[in-house]
Amino acid sequence: MVIIVLIATQFFISSPVFSKEHDFTTLRVALYPYVPNRHSLFHKIEKIFESRHPGVNLELVEDSAFLEKYYSGGLQDTVADVYEVDTILLSDLIQSGKIAPITLPSASFTNEAIAAVTRNGEVYGVPHWLCGNFLMYKKGDTEIERSKTWKDLNEVLKKRNESVFVDFKGKSTLGEWYLTALSGQQGLEHAQKHILESEDLDERAVRFLASMLKSCPAGFCRNDDLHERAGYYSRAFIAGKSSGYVGYSESIHYGIQYSIDNCTNTSGCLSIDDIAVRRLPGFSEPSVNEGIGWVDALAMDSSLDVKMKNLATKFIEFMVSEEAYTVILEPEWGEAPRYLIPARTGITIQNAPLYDSFYEAHSGRATGTLVGLNNKLRAMGKKLNCELPISRTDVVTLEQCTP
Repeated sequence: MVIIVLIATQFFISSPVFSKEHDFTTLRVALYPYVPNRHSLFHKIEKIFESRHPGVNLELVEDSAFLEKYYSGGLQDTVADVYEVDTILLSDLIQSGKIAPITLPSASFTNEAIAAVTRNGEVYGVPHWLCGNFLMYKKGDTEIERSKTWKDLNEVLKKRNESVFVDFKGKSTLGEWYLTALSGQQGLEHAQKHILESEDLDERAVRFLASMLKSCPAGFCRNDDLHERAGYYSRAFIAGKSSGYVGYSESIHYGIQYSIDNCTNTSGCLSIDDIAVRRLPGFSEPSVNEGIGWVDALAMDSSLDVKMKNLATKFIEFMVSEEAYTVILEPEWGEAPRYLIPARTGITIQNAPLYDSFYEAHSGRATGTLVGLNNKLRAMGKKLNCELPISRTDVVTLEQCTP
């Protein structure tokens, strides 16, 4: 009996069918880590892609260095086949030779997305998501809707004794706001060069940013603890704690989910149908540009052989397909829309009514493209943290900023 079992076992192990079923090719993907319910998003993609490509194992990068230090070397040091790149890092990855030029699929992408992935006439990433800050407020609030500048908005809110939440903590967050303010007065090209060439903060840009905080209630906006709580200000806005909220499109997911899970008709919460979206007010009138936006793009490792490059191409093409966008973005029952913004045009997402407003408010934005800009913005963000108002209870920042 033992001999028969051994012979049978040997037969199945050496069987071509058995070997074929267990001869997996692993495609390792480093997707952008800061999105709502990232694991749920990946598993939806994994299930479909693996079913279409038998013998392929799609593996998500979960290294702590990548997840926690994406902007401070985590992405650069990660080893994968496909990378989702915030395009402020794209030029650095090109310079280091980490990623290779890529051919865009036949799908149509927004103009700002194409510009964000192109360097010297060559494309290095396939646009996936559009990102940027928006002002969200209660639908029908015409005073907020018509405020052309931050000064106008501050005057409206002061008159009404109301507030707007905006997160002003974190080196990357503050660096992004610094570029936004500086480009608002100089234009993006001059602002990028100024930041790379100067070690000092522009005083006018700092004043502009400080003015934004005039409408933020004490104890908020400049708070490290709340900065680390994903979606806190979004939830507070939906709960009626402010008249407006400034944040990325996907961050409103947390507030809408809070409303779905916790609010009734008498709770005073906003529902998804109560929310309006607009472009940020300008720092001056007229505004120099349409604002700063960001693009997340899918890029391939430069060391891939022909087989892996073909597989990576299939994955990237799938990720920017209408099917994938629909699977990721259309909410299921009891689920809030993720409100990540597709970089493709002509994508319709059901049960997510704010998309048209987000696209309109993002149109025409530009993004930083110069080598070294990300690291310099983080350094300027650290300096800016000491120049903006500091709460008396923020002991850590007070110690860091005391000479």
